[in-house]
Amino acid sequence: MLLLFIIIILLFFSLVTNHFNEKHNHLAVCFSILIVLLFYFSLSKILFNANPFISNKENIIFSPCGNYYNLLVDSFCNGRLDIFDDRIITNYKLFLLDTSSYNDKIYLYFGITPILLFYLPFNLITNLYLTDRFTTFILSFLSFLLSFFLVYKTTKKYKDIPSYIKILSIFMLGFCNLLPFLIIRSFIYQVAVLTANILLLSSFCLLSYFTESTNTKHKNIFIFFISLFLCLAVGARPHYILFIPIFFFFIIYLNYKENGNTKSIFKTILIFFIPCIVYGTLLALYNYLRFDSIFEFGWKYQLNNHNQMHYIPKIKDFIIGLKNNFLLLPNMNEYTFFSLTKASGHRIGNEYITGVLWTCPIITMLVFLPNFLRKIYKENNKNFYLLLVLILTTIISIFVACFYGMIIRYIFEFLSLMIIISIIIFLFYINETKDKTLKNFLIYLFVLIFIYSTFINISLLFCKENFWNFEILANTNYTKIVNFLFR
Repeated sequence: MLLLFIIIILLFFSLVTNHFNEKHNHLAVCFSILIVLLFYFSLSKILFNANPFISNKENIIFSPCGNYYNLLVDSFCNGRLDIFDDRIITNYKLFLLDTSSYNDKIYLYFGITPILLFYLPFNLITNLYLTDRFTTFILSFLSFLLSFFLVYKTTKKYKDIPSYIKILSIFMLGFCNLLPFLIIRSFIYQVAVLTANILLLSSFCLLSYFTESTNTKHKNIFIFFISLFLCLAVGARPHYILFIPIFFFFIIYLNYKENGNTKSIFKTILIFFIPCIVYGTLLALYNYLRFDSIFEFGWKYQLNNHNQMHYIPKIKDFIIGLKNNFLLLPNMNEYTFFSLTKASGHRIGNEYITGVLWTCPIITMLVFLPNFLRKIYKENNKNFYLLLVLILTTIISIFVACFYGMIIRYIFEFLSLMIIISIIIFLFYINETKDKTLKNFLIYLFVLIFIYSTFINISLLFCKENFWNFEILANTNYTKIVNFLFR
């Protein structure tokens, strides 16, 4: 099978890097990143989606929820907060899915951060409308780069790891954390999730510098931007507000541990809360002007069939979500070998998914998490606190996702963090193991996991159940690539 052959080529390329010197290793890393970039570009520009990729002077809206942020761009430019106009009325059934209706006006339910960061500035500068497809492609690649940087920053002191394992970890981050699944859909949902994701990952990267820095001025800058990025993330995904106390607690604790100075702690609190107060006030005002409540962002008034106003999450929902998100087996067929399975029994979503235990078995490394944390704590490794924040954030992401649905973009929010942690743990044990037989076993195991994970993720990516427009695109590039890879 050609797909397996391509994966073997990637493996062979990785093995060759083991004979490179340090300079050439850096080139190999850059080339590996370029391969991921080209893969993302192919998925976004060439395959799956017939909707516009390049920016256009015309505001092209499509169903479901395609380029909706540009509706609010037009509204802002005309001094309005609602998106209700004659075109929306004419295409009522097509365009109103997952918007919010209140006092006879239609509002965009999705958070304001992506508009302020991307869509509105782009429109004001170029007089063009940014497309969801292009934005998703760029944000996906940024998310991949930040994930890679976080792994690299945390493991750069591990000197006893073969170069090809590091290269394979890059490909694993690029192919196996569900990012490609977001790229092929490219609607407003994916833009919101990826915006919050890159802001969260940026906060982790800054936190890693905060834990290492001895310069007070630099620390204060890191604190300010960590808080700012987290607040901006809340403006894309409201439940990210749950992450702010975690970062705040650890920053205060680390500051107290280092200084034990009340004045210094008070200054840290003040710096951290400045972005929270400023952007929190903006979000509260935005909510109040639309829905007469600073706490309501449109959830209750969404135009869909979920009846949000009267819904109370149940423990049963969480258990079903946990079971399906982690354990749901893929289907097997002759078309792409692996196929997604229809999730059932949950309130929101019930998409075609496969449990992450089968798509990314490297997450089983998390069983060694307690021992891993104990070891790096004893070593006085400053990454201990960074990883603790990362772990707590992952747990909350799992909790929220499993309560509210079985949807690939929800799964991505916790799986992307789980894979980062798992790769760090795996590389740690490969580096620390002195017994040659055990080290070789771990290396071979990593290679096998890479081959299997890449094969199943790309198979699922190209299975018929993965996207809504199969019938429309079945005779175009999609069919060609499936025949090329699997026949």
